[in-house]
Amino acid sequence: MTCPVVPEQDTGQSLIAQPLYASPYSLAWWVGQTITNIPADSVGWLVAQGWQITDITYDDTTTPPTPYYSMQRESLRNWEILQSLLNSYTEAQNLAFENNTIRYNDIVASWSDLIETSHDQFESQTNVYAAHETDYLATLNDYITEVDGLLDASQAQLDNMEPDYTFHASDSPNFLIGLGATELARINEEFAAQLDAQLQQLTDKGFYSSPLVSDITERNARDRDEQIQQLNDRLNREKLENEHRLYEQKVAMRSRILDGTSSIVATTLNQANVELTGKQAKYEDCLRLTTYQLDERNKLHIGLYGFVERRDDAYPSFQELTQLIVGLSDSGGGWVNP
Repeated sequence: MTCPVVPEQDTGQSLIAQPLYASPYSLAWWVGQTITNIPADSVGWLVAQGWQITDITYDDTTTPPTPYYSMQRESLRNWEILQSLLNSYTEAQNLAFENNTIRYNDIVASWSDLIETSHDQFESQTNVYAAHETDYLATLNDYITEVDGLLDASQAQLDNMEPDYTFHASDSPNFLIGLGATELARINEEFAAQLDAQLQQLTDKGFYSSPLVSDITERNARDRDEQIQQLNDRLNREKLENEHRLYEQKVAMRSRILDGTSSIVATTLNQANVELTGKQAKYEDCLRLTTYQLDERNKLHIGLYGFVERRDDAYPSFQELTQLIVGLSDSGGGWVNP
């Protein structure tokens, strides 16, 4: 029996390149602003807003001369920053979505292939089992047929010996015919002689007509009948014992035949058991091997899929982007004259 080969299974996973992000910073975010003729009472407030004094001019028409200031600062162009950040956030989000989708699709496709290849292995294993079952049952049937043949041969042997035993069983009682007849005649003669002697004694003593004659005659008959009954009992026991011996001979004859048949059948069954056990053990070893291979293959794939599945490409939070936009809006409101 050949064990089915566990089919190969491609992992189906693709490598995902992770790009390096560059800073969205640009000099275009900044713009230089200049203001002139700022009176002195406004300078403090403007300095607090980030303005720097670049020049001072004086109005000599006043006494003392009145200073006027020129000021400059670098300002953020909020809409440029917002556009750059929106582009970076959208690009990062799309890349994260794409990577997660690729991994998800790869896992689904690979798992589907794993199910298909596992099903192919199951079909192969089913075919192996069917072949094993056919061979196992055929071997078992061969041995059953062989055992049936042995039993039939044993029965035929018994049937052939039955007529001989039947003749012996019917003929042996003939040897008992007339058994005890001599003893019976001896008893009758013995008690007849005793009765004649006892009656002669009574006659000699003048008691021939006495009631003693009847008593002696009855006692003689009773003793004789008792002896005859004992003889009959002994004869019946001998006949019964003969029947027992005949039955024992029949049982012994059958036992010898059956014992011989049982020994052959036991040997045949032991041989069958060894062969069938070997076939079953081989099949079970094959089953355990393929089960182990399939289980380990699937564990490796599922482990890989789990590793890939746990990787999650996170994208920037739009909540943070919203807060940043609000901050940029607040900072871009300009300044108001004090």
